[in-house]
Parts: sequence; C-alpha cells; structure tokens
Amino acid sequence: MTSTRLASVRLVALFTALGCASVPANTGPSSSSAVPDTVEARRLFEQNIDAIHKRDRARYLATYLHTSSLGRNGPAGLELGYEGWSARRDSTWPDTLIARNLQVLPIAPGVVYGTYCYTVTQKDTTSSGVSERIFVKTPEGWRIAVTTAFGLPAGAPAQCK
Repeated sequence: MTSTRLASVRLVALFTALGCASVPANTGPSSSSAVPDTVEARRLFEQNIDAIHKRDRARYLATYLHTSSLGRNGPAGLELGYEGWSARRDSTWPDTLIARNLQVLPIAPGVVYGTYCYTVTQKDTTSSGVSERIFVKTPEGWRIAVTTAFGLPAGAPAQCK
C-alpha cells in the first residue's frame, strides 16, 4: 500500500513538472537537446548541493521554481507551492551532507530527472536516504520543479546503487 501511494505521488510530481515545461511537438528524450539539457540540469543540481554545503540560502532558493506548482515530497506526502515552503524561513542547515551517485536522466526536451543518495548529520543524528529532483527549463533558466527526500528507517545502513 505504501509503495503504491509513493508511486502515485511520484507520478503526480512528474506530471506537475511536465506541466511547467514547454515541450516542443514531435521530440523526445533522444533528441539533440537531451545532452545539453542533462549538462545544464546537472550543473544546477551541483549548485543546489553546493549551496547547502555553503549554507547560502539565497543561492539555494534561487535553484527552485518560485511558483505554486513547486512540488516537495517526502514521507509526510506531497506539498505544493513556493510561498508556504518552510525552507524560505528555516535557518537550520545540516552539519554535514554527503551527496553521492548524482545521476540525471532526460525525460523530454526541457525536463530532466535527477537523483542522489545522501547521508546527512544534524545535531548528532545521522540519517541516509534518496533524494530526487525534476529540473525544468524556464525562460529564466533551469529550475527545480520537484524535490523529494525519502530517508531510510532508523538504524538502516546507508545504501545506494
């Protein structure tokens, strides 16, 4: 039941992101834009992680869509919108963040899926999991349209393929 719910939520998030991007007709992920798209999305992905490492809130927030369709998902479920996002006000940062196995996959022109495995320590508590991003090309440049983080159960060893 939980995996069905997570799969449904992820599909909603993907369709939300696809709705944010302008996709030309008769093209697909194998088009000539796929390589530059993945390069640009990965660059933004790395900027997003680097902003966390440097605790640079303005730079971190600049990587996201500032719209009501920004999707944020985790164990508590899908939330939408930039305005009410606690990250805009929250002043806490992880003590450490280790992001490994960053991967990007073109979905459609102007839409790229990304994922990474993380280990984060905050206030003497360390947890691991998987985080995802959906990147969309906008008139202002590449932005994150959907962000997720799904932690492993407490005590489970960090894992990622």
